[in-house]
Amino acid sequence: MIIFESLDISERFSSPVLTIGNYDGVHIGHKTIIEQVKEKARLMGGTSMLMTFDPHPLTVVRPDAFIGLISPVPLKKRLIEECGIDVLIIAPFTEEFRRVEPEDYVKDILVGRLGIKGLIVGYDFRFGKQGKGDVDLLRRLSDTYGFFFEVVEPITLGGEKIGSNRIRHMIQEGETERAIAFLGRPYMMTGRVVKGFGRGRELGFPTINIESAFQLVPKTGVYSTEIETGKGRFCSVTNIGYNPTFGGKELSIETYILDFSGDLYGQEVTLSFCRRIRNETKFGSVDELKERIAMDVRMTREYFEAVSPPR
Repeated sequence: MIIFESLDISERFSSPVLTIGNYDGVHIGHKTIIEQVKEKARLMGGTSMLMTFDPHPLTVVRPDAFIGLISPVPLKKRLIEECGIDVLIIAPFTEEFRRVEPEDYVKDILVGRLGIKGLIVGYDFRFGKQGKGDVDLLRRLSDTYGFFFEVVEPITLGGEKIGSNRIRHMIQEGETERAIAFLGRPYMMTGRVVKGFGRGRELGFPTINIESAFQLVPKTGVYSTEIETGKGRFCSVTNIGYNPTFGGKELSIETYILDFSGDLYGQEVTLSFCRRIRNETKFGSVDELKERIAMDVRMTREYFEAVSPPR
């Protein structure tokens, strides 16, 4: 996949078929659009393209709003590449870009710079200054500038529309298995392994502490997770919370990696949240906590044995 992180694109591609959007999460609705773009490009002997934005437009339009990205840019790049897109354009969402009139957006950027031959977007796509551009305008401008235009209607699952905001809420509520259904994969967080208090080792379950810049953190509790490290992928148990048994005050992310030994300090790791086991609990004694952790580990082994994760 070729990646451009600006709109200064001098290279011309064969018959580009483009989709545009935030693509936060790259969920199964997004993947439906991406597959249509790829198929149209294949039929035309052309190039599949995806344009997204950094930062998220809402952070510019409403600076005080909490977004809680499902997939910050580095993860989004990885997920889009896995979908098989030929060219990814990450357009800087600046005040200048925000003020571009919808007609100029199409004429100067989509047609002038990218030379698109086709455009496929979701039903609720809006663009240009004050979001004045919509699918009706795009349909008219596609006739003017000679590219084909298609709209993908809402994608649903179990009667619910699939959307990033809905998935974000699921993650915040710890509904990891519902989130998996809507994302088509587990929710993933990337972070760096840092020094902790060493309590896990004293309990017989040595954990790593993960410091992450991700704003979207699953609800406090204990989860069956997969962890991706430089040494491979492993089943794991992750606690998100405040360590109430020890009177903790700060939120931490601690992971016990099954069947693993080694030093990961300073390394970047990725957690995939597969199932929420329970709420975080204040136990009456350390022995009670140890017994419960052992049960969490056993439940996690049973879970992964049943679903046969990739290893």
